[in-house]
Amino acid sequence: MKDEDLEFDEETTEEHKGEEEVDSSEDGFMQGYLDEEEAQECVECGAAVREEKKAVREVDGETYVFCSDNCANEFEESMS
Repeated sequence: MKDEDLEFDEETTEEHKGEEEVDSSEDGFMQGYLDEEEAQECVECGAAVREEKKAVREVDGETYVFCSDNCANEFEESMS
């Protein structure tokens, strides 16, 4: 197919911008970055920390923030 065979439709292109689907695993990650404020990242997996699922643990005098209890538990297990 040649470039001149392709038809450019600016209106259709504008309609489809930003319509990419986000699955549930990406949702938590994206949520923290939608706000203008800086999001905290989970120490274990790197996902954005959502306030309603946030887990905070103190290990060896250091405070760590996690996106979930599961990540907090995994981190604590890896530290022992």
